[in-house]
Amino acid sequence: MAKKKMTLKEKMNSPEVVAKVAEITEFCVSKGLKAELCGVWVWVSFDEKPSDGLRKELKEVGFRWSPRRKKWAHNCGVKTASSKTGNPFEKYGSVPLKRKAG
Repeated sequence: MAKKKMTLKEKMNSPEVVAKVAEITEFCVSKGLKAELCGVWVWVSFDEKPSDGLRKELKEVGFRWSPRRKKWAHNCGVKTASSKTGNPFEKYGSVPLKRKAG
């Protein structure tokens, strides 16, 4: 019997995705990054271009640069079709992550 394909909502609530969201948000908080959670994607923005070292770290943990949104994005394991016309921030809303103090 063929395995049933998971819906987007099921994927978003899966233990693997929840764990990945926690891992990526902890990374952002530990680095003091200006990050926000939008659905299960984590978006990071900077006022100025980050250093080569920080860009390398972002890539190593799975962030990708979104030239259209001018932010770094991590899908936390939930791949979706490109939203060329929609705005995920309007669709899902977003929650800023607290930055590490000091």
